[in-house]
Amino acid sequence: MCVLEGAEQDTLARAKDLYGVAAYDEALAVLNRLHQTASPDVSSEVAGYQVLCLLALGRTDDAEKAIEALVTADPLYRPSESIMSPRTRGKFEAVRRELLPGIAQETYDKAKAAFDRHELPVALAEFERVVALLEDPGLADVQNMADLRRLAIGFRDLSKASATEVAAPPVVNAASSVATPAEASAAPAADPARTYTGEDLGVAPPIAVSRRMPVWTPRTEMDKRREFRGLLNLVVNEAGDVTSAVLSKSVHSLYDRQLVEMARTWKFRPAMKDGVPVNYRMAIEIRLGSGNR
Repeated sequence: MCVLEGAEQDTLARAKDLYGVAAYDEALAVLNRLHQTASPDVSSEVAGYQVLCLLALGRTDDAEKAIEALVTADPLYRPSESIMSPRTRGKFEAVRRELLPGIAQETYDKAKAAFDRHELPVALAEFERVVALLEDPGLADVQNMADLRRLAIGFRDLSKASATEVAAPPVVNAASSVATPAEASAAPAADPARTYTGEDLGVAPPIAVSRRMPVWTPRTEMDKRREFRGLLNLVVNEAGDVTSAVLSKSVHSLYDRQLVEMARTWKFRPAMKDGVPVNYRMAIEIRLGSGNR
């Protein structure tokens, strides 16, 4: 392992030297080969220099795609001021601000799924990652991110407490009464006036019956090559109708209004609790481009 890490560092150093003497094509070739086998410790730095080489070669579109790939793979990575100019860092931060809300939501969903499966160490690590992502200053003004952070912190703390309870068997007083499993797991009866979410136990979410999407027609060559992601928040009532459709993260300025208007016409089988249809709030990720429609 030490030999491999030493070889990686030597190869990366050679690429940096080539970049320093403006041999950008040669540096990029070395970095591309290294990136295929790079360890997590150096992969983000390699990707950062790939971006610099692409920009120096005037390959702006490729550089933007490389930035997106880097942020997606390592959303906590921040470029060093010593290697990136303020203009390049500004471009990098703009891409981060666009992608981070979706990444944070996906990571939260992954953490919550692990929590529901009682995979507490996995859930704890993922909730910690969500909290770290949402501490980014670029997300301070993004709608619903503060709510997501509060949820992540709550589930993180609950994961810690639950892991502790699993590790330490409970001490039961012989004189005390012990609840049966049925009593311990019983959930409150359905409340028709309440709007449930994925955080509520014993609620089956709505199932889409009709969910027609507006046609996406990119207007520029860059838009044709890019993937766009947004987050649509819906409230589905007990009849399966959409009563509220709000974008918490824009998909595309030319698509958002059509999407919201059409989403209000969608039809679902309503969420169910104890055999009773109930109101339900949920979020749906919308993707455009790269074959998604």
